[in-house]
Amino acid sequence: MFRLASTITIIRRVLLVVLILLLLPHYIGRWSTNKGWGINDPLQALKADGGIMTEIPIGQSFKIDDDTFTAETVYVTSKQILMTYTYRVKQTHNAWSFPAMSLKLVTPDGQQLDSRDAGSHGTSSGSRGYIAYSLPDLPVDHATIVYDWYDRKAQLDISLVKAGEGE
Repeated sequence: MFRLASTITIIRRVLLVVLILLLLPHYIGRWSTNKGWGINDPLQALKADGGIMTEIPIGQSFKIDDDTFTAETVYVTSKQILMTYTYRVKQTHNAWSFPAMSLKLVTPDGQQLDSRDAGSHGTSSGSRGYIAYSLPDLPVDHATIVYDWYDRKAQLDISLVKAGEGE
């Protein structure tokens, strides 16, 4: 009986080591090469839209209580406008997730663009996400991100063209 138990223990340990060795290259490859969004990569969807994609770095922030929202990059295609963001929380326990639908994109003529899609994933210091908006009725060169959630309000003016374009 003792011999059977020790044989099963050895088989389990060998099997565990073999499985770890099989999976290790997969995870090392993901950690070293894929610094993107993972399975739900919004940039892959933009590339699938076809046509020209304009990438506009924003890098502007505003405070929400003790936390910081940063509009990272805006991507403009012939079908949509996509904004990526990071949300950094100061406290790491009992923190609330960022409500992406609290952000509205408003054009200079007052048109509020509908958000078509949004997603985020949590990190140890907050979250990283994206929001996709429909295109405005008329071409615009800038818009305003309006944050309005309960008693918190903020605005960021962002450009929708790269420097030198649209002039």
